[in-house]
Amino acid sequence: MREMIIVTGGAGFIGSAIVWKLNQQGEFNILIVDDLGKKDKWKNLRTLRFLDYIDKDVFLEKVLKGDFKSGVHTLIHMGACSDTTEQDADYLLLNNYEYRSEERRVG
Repeated sequence: MREMIIVTGGAGFIGSAIVWKLNQQGEFNILIVDDLGKKDKWKNLRTLRFLDYIDKDVFLEKVLKGDFKSGVHTLIHMGACSDTTEQDADYLLLNNYEYRSEERRVG
């Protein structure tokens, strides 16, 4: 089986555009990671071809367990808070830089 591409934030506007471009280049072995929540981001996935979708927190658990030690050739990290009015610096650091969930927040 061909190694997969992981796109964090793959259901967002930019992330889904990246997946679309990968599809145009013949890439379909793509794992989309995101936090769909109550938003309409899922609609961005309707026309895309990808291997699977996984929730951000489930993905982080799998990473910590070592489930992705092989079989991945590219990781595109678009899983970030892009809200320019967000003022919680701790949240931005956790989500955009460290890419951890609130549950794993220490201190």
